Amino acid sequence: MAVVPRSAGPHPSQRMTASPVKIAPLVAYAVLLTLVSIHLYKNPAYDMDSIQYMGNALLMEQTDPVIVHQRVYSEINLRVPKVARDQLMGHESGAPEDHNRSRQERAANPYRFAEFLPLFAIRPLYNQTLWLVSKTGLGLVRASISISVASYFLLGILLMVWVSRYVDAPLALLIAFLSMISPPLVELGRDMTSDALATLFAFLSLYLIFERKLLTAGLAVLLASIYFRTDNVVLAGPVILACWLERRLDFVKASALAVLALTSALTIDHFAGDYGIKMLYYRNFVGAPVAPGEMTVQFSFHDYLVAFRSGITLVTGSFFIPFLLVGIGGFFAAKRMRSVAVVTFAYVLLHFVVLPNWQERWFGVFYLAMAVAAAETLQAYKWRQPPAAL
Repeated sequence: MAVVPRSAGPHPSQRMTASPVKIAPLVAYAVLLTLVSIHLYKNPAYDMDSIQYMGNALLMEQTDPVIVHQRVYSEINLRVPKVARDQLMGHESGAPEDHNRSRQERAANPYRFAEFLPLFAIRPLYNQTLWLVSKTGLGLVRASISISVASYFLLGILLMVWVSRYVDAPLALLIAFLSMISPPLVELGRDMTSDALATLFAFLSLYLIFERKLLTAGLAVLLASIYFRTDNVVLAGPVILACWLERRLDFVKASALAVLALTSALTIDHFAGDYGIKMLYYRNFVGAPVAPGEMTVQFSFHDYLVAFRSGITLVTGSFFIPFLLVGIGGFFAAKRMRSVAVVTFAYVLLHFVVLPNWQERWFGVFYLAMAVAAAETLQAYKWRQPPAAL
């Protein structure tokens, strides 16, 4: 009788059969991620930006700035703890004088508050999502917290799913959980801003395009992510370029998609009434304005270079270099994650060139990509090992 050779077994990236050994780590991970998410929900970071997002959300049903102002600050007084509320109201001891003065003016003057709304109207789908979630009975403050925490949880699930395609469940649990409890991603889940939801859409698009090879669906999600955060246009560019270089898009389609992405961002800025890039630089590098709609901002190229040098210092003190080192194999040893590693690295560089500031929550998609790249690198190294001597 012929002897049938033993199969080497399925590659770990293929679907794994369910077994207690494989299911237990997945259940444990879901429980741990749920506990962390509950902790984040109970301990959010009350960001000043969230107040302007709430104002924009209310514009879906009310355009009177006095009423919008009254409703937003009534919720702040009702839902936000005193220490955080004092910071948001401009009574933080030791804070820069311009920050406190700007916050006090916004809290007291509905028309000054209204001048800040265009700065945050450039996240239209996030503002609409916030409004819809708030109408469930949560209110604006708890809706802001819920969106960020839910996005964080779903990011953790997606990360585990992706990493599990390369390594066994116990190691996938370790990589995914350590990544999700790292300070940059925890910050992403705590902040009451658009960043967590926008990162979820961006990371999902990369998974669909480069891992699942669902190009149309992935590109649709990627373009939609621009409407949650316009910064994602600088991720769309490298992704479209990578798809063209891999011959998954021809030149005409790639060019059309690139134009569509850029046009989307410019159109959002135009109809939001954004005050322009100089105001963005002023708010990031100079101070907090009191009346942004009434200012003539001066910001020279020399000012940009000074900000760039300061930004480099922030980068060196961030988690960028440690995560880059963890995922460095994705650029060389890995194959399937190489494109993802390159496009997310390009996203970081482009984002920093346009806005040479560094806030960890802006770069969550890079940190997540490095975690998956590390997983594929480990798997590639394992498959290259020679069999043990008998």
